[in-house]
Amino acid sequence: MRFPRPRPRPLPADLDRRARGALALFDAGQYAPAERAWRALLVDCERELGPDHPETITTLDRLGSALFRLRRLGESADQHRRAHRRAVDAFGRNHPATLMYAHNLGCALAVAHQWDEGLAVLRDTVARKRRKLGAAHPDTLATAKTLGVSLFMVGDVPTALDILEPAYQAAVGRFGPGDPLTQDIGENLRIVLRNSGPR
Repeated sequence: MRFPRPRPRPLPADLDRRARGALALFDAGQYAPAERAWRALLVDCERELGPDHPETITTLDRLGSALFRLRRLGESADQHRRAHRRAVDAFGRNHPATLMYAHNLGCALAVAHQWDEGLAVLRDTVARKRRKLGAAHPDTLATAKTLGVSLFMVGDVPTALDILEPAYQAAVGRFGPGDPLTQDIGENLRIVLRNSGPR
């Protein structure tokens, strides 16, 4: 999961302190305490900042990420979906933060095997990121990798290759073959190729 930090103005000190504390818990792998902290913080952000404030939306998305780590996948997808919908209304569909929330939603749906919605979200997000950020941007490549793996998991090997092969070439061209993202995409591409049969 990826965490945008859209903060148009300083937060109230207490909310800022609690937001930093919850993120520190998450980064330390303490997902249950982080989930509780973000759930309580969300209530106060909605009350003090409003439901469409960037920090409120960020908190909602981070709550989804904590639930994802706790393998509460249905709840995770619900929170990511709420964050994405609010971001669309607040920022527009092509804003980088909205695209990041869309990526997180697509990941949650794919891991939960909610393929119809998940694949649609991932396809749309890859297309929007390519237009907004470029095909070789790391955020675009990360979503392309997730889409390619998801297509492979549902048995659509040709389309998975159509996504992963250019993503790998773009990653090599921009970051080099030793970059962790390049290697991650390459490993997934090799798995798909091994299962693709004669070409």
